[in-house]
Amino acid sequence: MKLDNEQKRVLKAALPAILIFPFASPLFYWLFGKLDSWKETLLLFVGNLVVAFLLGLFYILGSKIPKKDE
Repeated sequence: MKLDNEQKRVLKAALPAILIFPFASPLFYWLFGKLDSWKETLLLFVGNLVVAFLLGLFYILGSKIPKKDE
């Protein structure tokens, strides 16, 4: 998929959050004592990774500017 300038701008803006979210969420759960095992931590990480990927995909697809047909 070829990205236009607006999609590249949106991707650059959202990329830090998309990359940090899957790691930060299990860390905060661990700090507040909500995780009891490594299995829960891994499941939370994988789930957050899927959600972050989907959000990134939706951001990119949603920022597509239609071209005028003349």
